[in-house]
Amino acid sequence: MKEKVITFSFIFIIGGFFLLNVITPDKDVSWSERRTYQLFPEINWKQIQNKNAMNSFDQYALDQFVLRDTFRSLKAHVVFNLFHQLDNNQIFVKDGYIFKSEYPNNEESIKRFIEKIKKLKSQYLLHNKIYYSIIPDKNYYLKDSIYLNLNYDDLYQTVREGLSELEYIELRDVLSLEDYYHTDTHWRQERLDKVVTRLGQQMGFISSTNYSEKIYKSFYGVYYGQAALQLKPDDLVYLESDEFKNVIVDNYEKESVLYNIDKLGSMDSYDVFLSGSTPLVTIENPNQKNGKELIIFRDSYGSSLAPLLISSYSKIILIDLRYMNTKAMEKLVTFKEQDVLILYSTLLINNSISIKD
Repeated sequence: MKEKVITFSFIFIIGGFFLLNVITPDKDVSWSERRTYQLFPEINWKQIQNKNAMNSFDQYALDQFVLRDTFRSLKAHVVFNLFHQLDNNQIFVKDGYIFKSEYPNNEESIKRFIEKIKKLKSQYLLHNKIYYSIIPDKNYYLKDSIYLNLNYDDLYQTVREGLSELEYIELRDVLSLEDYYHTDTHWRQERLDKVVTRLGQQMGFISSTNYSEKIYKSFYGVYYGQAALQLKPDDLVYLESDEFKNVIVDNYEKESVLYNIDKLGSMDSYDVFLSGSTPLVTIENPNQKNGKELIIFRDSYGSSLAPLLISSYSKIILIDLRYMNTKAMEKLVTFKEQDVLILYSTLLINNSISIKD
């Protein structure tokens, strides 16, 4: 009798999940994982022959499985609380912050980054004053060495030796873990005053703008969904100023605004800054009559920093070479005697394949 109960219970559970998966509508996107889901694949004989159909169906079955997020959360709790593992798919939590392990140093990527910057300088920036800085990802400020992370000293030293002809601006000593979001990889705009001061000291500008804070209280960063744990979301603060009311923004690909409020509550609320990642953004400040221009070669960290530099320049041009190659860039940007700031994070330098030639 006991065996029959177990057998029928097993059949009931399997059959119940099968039925639920059949009747539950497919989802297009995962808000927790911040990605699109695989929909039911088109199946034909050619796809069956090259196994694409089965691979697509396997991914479809995984993505559309009912209670997927519940089971992901259960797995994370078991990994961390029952088995006491250090990480779950390279994600770990310490002191309320979610981290993702980046390991080891990709020496080829670091060298590739150096060569790309050298090529950029020799082809386009012969008449510019060039500064560069490396933004440490928040793992740099982990005090616990039990987690696998980059060898930051080696990365910084390699880049500085490779780009020794450029003026380096050190930021590690003016940042701390508290300057980053708990659930996201990025730094917090409202805590970048020391960064702006350090840049100004070496680049020759003084930023004295008064800001007011606007707060969005439900920012679930990129690591939140990957952690699959019920953690407190961040407050996302963006800084407003009377001077911002007159700036003119020209976004090559997306909405031309300094802060895209419609992005708050979207799949990535950090896109509130300059509408997110985009190849080219121009910001003009008619209140600043000094005629100075700044070109920033940047990744996504630069989106939240750029508004804080507006008061010091008549024009700022942001170029993201992850989304635009240099041949397209030279058709859209005129290089003259602007200041140039090359500003990339350690995460991008260790994965520089994303920077286009």
